[in-house]
Amino acid sequence: MGELDHYSRLVGDVYELSGDPRQWGILLEGVTRFIDGRVGQLAVFSLKQQTKPTWRVWGHDHNDYKTFLYRHATEDPRLSYILSNPGRVICGEDGVDPDQFRASALFREVVEPMDIEHSLVSYFAQEADVMATICAMRGRAQGPFGQAERQKLGLVVPHLRRAFELYALLDEAKAKVGDIAAALDIVDAGIFLVDAEMHVAHVNRAGESMVKSGDITVRQGKLAFRDDRASRQVASAVALALAAARGEANITHAEHMEVPRAGEDAGPYRVSLHPLPAGEGSPRLATRSQIAVVVRQPGRSGADVARRIQTTFKLTPSEAALAAALAVGASLADFAQQRNVALSTARSQLKALYEKTGTNRQGELVARLRESVDLSLV
Repeated sequence: MGELDHYSRLVGDVYELSGDPRQWGILLEGVTRFIDGRVGQLAVFSLKQQTKPTWRVWGHDHNDYKTFLYRHATEDPRLSYILSNPGRVICGEDGVDPDQFRASALFREVVEPMDIEHSLVSYFAQEADVMATICAMRGRAQGPFGQAERQKLGLVVPHLRRAFELYALLDEAKAKVGDIAAALDIVDAGIFLVDAEMHVAHVNRAGESMVKSGDITVRQGKLAFRDDRASRQVASAVALALAAARGEANITHAEHMEVPRAGEDAGPYRVSLHPLPAGEGSPRLATRSQIAVVVRQPGRSGADVARRIQTTFKLTPSEAALAAALAVGASLADFAQQRNVALSTARSQLKALYEKTGTNRQGELVARLRESVDLSLV
């Protein structure tokens, strides 16, 4: 199989298999081989800690890897660097001093015996307070992952984000009701199931309310927006997303688009696109639909998040500003530069945050902040 055929089939597997953890082994094998890795891991976990993480590994014994995941993963010195780079494809070892890492107990007791010194990671966020990570690893003999492998994984991650974000919304809803149409109705985001020409096959209750507001319309059976430029932008993005899902085009990101609303005080809608499984045997959300257009109300402002965090943990204003920045994925260095403060000052504030939130590591702190103030990841 040629590389282009491999990529095309892999993208199809993302949309077909992401919703069924029993099939993740097949998906992981494809991703790991595509970027020349030896071991692959896919994990999805809730920030609210209401459910156990769902994860799979390919290329290594399941039980051995489970021991690593549950006993040693939080000790990994690369974790802070990974959590500070949401949405990016990174080499995990870039965030640590290599000599110090090799001298650590984690390296001697886990990484070296498992021969997984080098890692290529992407930690990406979803709605419904769920996070996901995909990681490919290999040993010292194969050497670090290079730019070519990073670019390959970068082609796959936007599809993973789109697929898992939609499944996260649906899983949360289906936990409350059994019928798929009823499940869509209790999601607070507007969900419009459309085909390649934007013909609407199904609209959930939240979407119907948005249509009544006048900012979103269904004209001659097609989804459109009050703002004509936004209608063209979304239609073009839908065509690209579907072409990419067939392996006929590449996308380098899967960010939300902003669609303006009427009224001076009305913030823009956030719109994301999620191609649906195309296989004949796959459960379809509605006949004739090819993609879900998900429309969300404006998110919280950074100032609002900081105020909520400050109240919850009794922080000073400067500590709350740092906490809000970390909660949405900024690094300590980014915060110091943006606020024009010394990095040593930011480190002192971080230490105070650990004490006031009862945490010890940056990754643990971020999870605690998001869990306590019920942040929706963007």
